[in-house]
Amino acid sequence: MAIVKGVDTVSNVTNILTQIKNQGYSYVIRYYSLDGNAKRMGATEAAAIANAGLKRVSVYQNLHNTYSKFSATIAAGDATDAIAQAKSVGHSSGTIYFAVDYDASASEIEGNIKDHFNVLKTRLSAAGYSLGVYGSSLVCKKLKEAGIVSKTWLSMSTGWGYNTTFNNWNMHQTIEVTFGGVVFDENEAASIYDIGAW
Repeated sequence: MAIVKGVDTVSNVTNILTQIKNQGYSYVIRYYSLDGNAKRMGATEAAAIANAGLKRVSVYQNLHNTYSKFSATIAAGDATDAIAQAKSVGHSSGTIYFAVDYDASASEIEGNIKDHFNVLKTRLSAAGYSLGVYGSSLVCKKLKEAGIVSKTWLSMSTGWGYNTTFNNWNMHQTIEVTFGGVVFDENEAASIYDIGAW
């Protein structure tokens, strides 16, 4: 099966969608985040991406880059915020990815990170969404094997994961690219239908 390529970025892509399409990409991964955060995708941008013939994939992140950013309490707020943002941009069901943006150890994953993602799963499921994770090979492997997440997005940080091998990813971040004055990470997937795109 042919690899399907997409890009993720913290930047608004409304003005460079033709360039993205012309580069051969099929989907754009954009952020839900705290109100006022410049990387947050709004309804106008979400509609523009769809109108350009590209799929959208959504990830929620508020500097989830240390262990202290994960707890059941934090997750409850994150879930409420992510669901509200999803509905505000027309993302009424499907997958929302949540980031673990650092090299979490096995004990950290078994501790607050699993607690965090279990709360996310419960809250998202009740609202009609499924849960995905962005993170290292170890994070993706443990959360997937535990049945907590339905989709995995493997980070390009190959040094992460404590030498864990994980090939059961839905998306895999590969290299950094720049065009149209915007920095992107390139991503690969086996199928556009298996990444939670909308």
